Amino acid sequence: MKSLKLFGLAALLSTIIVGGLRAQELKFDGYVNSGLGVVSTDIENSDTFLKAFGADAESNGYRFRLNGSYQNEAGNAGVRLRFQSQFTLANGYFSLPYAYGWVKFVNGIFYAAGGIVDDGTWVTADWWLFSERIDTGLGALLKATPVKGLDLGLGAYVVNQQGGGVNNILGDGKINFANVRPKIGDVKYTYNAAYTLPDVFRLSATFRWKNKAGYDANSALAGYQGWHESSRLIGEFRFLGVKDLTAIVAFSFDKIEDFDDSGNIIFSETFAYKLDSLTIGLNAAQFLYSRKSDNDPGLLFNLWGSYAFGKIVPRLDLAYFLGGQSTLGAGNNTWHRRGFVNRIGTTDTDDDYSVFSIRPSVKFNLDNRTFVEIGDKINFDFANFNGYRKDGKAITSTDPGDTSSRLSNVFYIDFKWSF
Repeated sequence: MKSLKLFGLAALLSTIIVGGLRAQELKFDGYVNSGLGVVSTDIENSDTFLKAFGADAESNGYRFRLNGSYQNEAGNAGVRLRFQSQFTLANGYFSLPYAYGWVKFVNGIFYAAGGIVDDGTWVTADWWLFSERIDTGLGALLKATPVKGLDLGLGAYVVNQQGGGVNNILGDGKINFANVRPKIGDVKYTYNAAYTLPDVFRLSATFRWKNKAGYDANSALAGYQGWHESSRLIGEFRFLGVKDLTAIVAFSFDKIEDFDDSGNIIFSETFAYKLDSLTIGLNAAQFLYSRKSDNDPGLLFNLWGSYAFGKIVPRLDLAYFLGGQSTLGAGNNTWHRRGFVNRIGTTDTDDDYSVFSIRPSVKFNLDNRTFVEIGDKINFDFANFNGYRKDGKAITSTDPGDTSSRLSNVFYIDFKWSF
């Protein structure tokens, strides 16, 4: 059955691509990313192993994306879609992260989109929050540009979309859309605003109401709670006034409906400056927790630099995370550049999670669409509370074992081809 589905999809794509040769307004692009790593740790009786992982896409195994877009000759109507395949194949070989039609009217002041919408107008450009999309799903979006540089939006979505880690599927991937009938108050509503003053700054924000989009009649009757979403505000400020300087500050306030007891705050900063072949940068993030107890913040700093020798670009990353772990140390066995996990702790508990990470790498740009990166990531994880025993045995209150540190390493190669 899966073979038939795959054959049918291939036939559909072939038909679309052939049609694209006859239509100048039909465009395709995408990429394939995968890699391989040799992972080891100093935990006793643990084996060194190989794992397939796409570091650029932050995807286990691999990721394949094919984006398509079409607009009419007048430029006031069109369609956008994306096919995606990656390690999560439980719901078929491909997912459809977005597929929607759009129209512009009143001299382009208004824009409306409907379908599986992922417009992208208000996406942040920082290093940590850029993938946090709260204004996507099955529904509709109305956007207005009353003056140049100002974009206002109002969205309503009846089914939520999951993140990239589970292939951006809708709901749990098993929803019967005939049974999706959310109450008016359960729909996900989003409010968006952004203003860009060219060569000066950009300011944007997106707010999502608490919602239950993603239920169908059967899951609601069964008491299914998997698709409750909290109220959340995400925004950013970009400074655009200096050429070759990247300066971005982004923020997220989550669980606003119960902020005093369970609110989470993230600040993310991205700074980089390019001087001829040399680029230096500092990425940082702060994780703050609103709780009745006194919770320690998490502070992450990533200093990096690269130098381009033509198409060969060596790079060095040094990272320190107070109040967090590496994804290798936390057992996720992934090594993308955001490969860290924040840990919530309290000041009255011995919970001094921290990690120091060193990552030398070299990127070989074969052309402007293809690269191969070879690197090595070394993590020194420290965790004195609910940590990891080096002997691999279970941690108990009477036998905590040696949980003071963990050394992990991955030597990897990463390949990406864009088209």
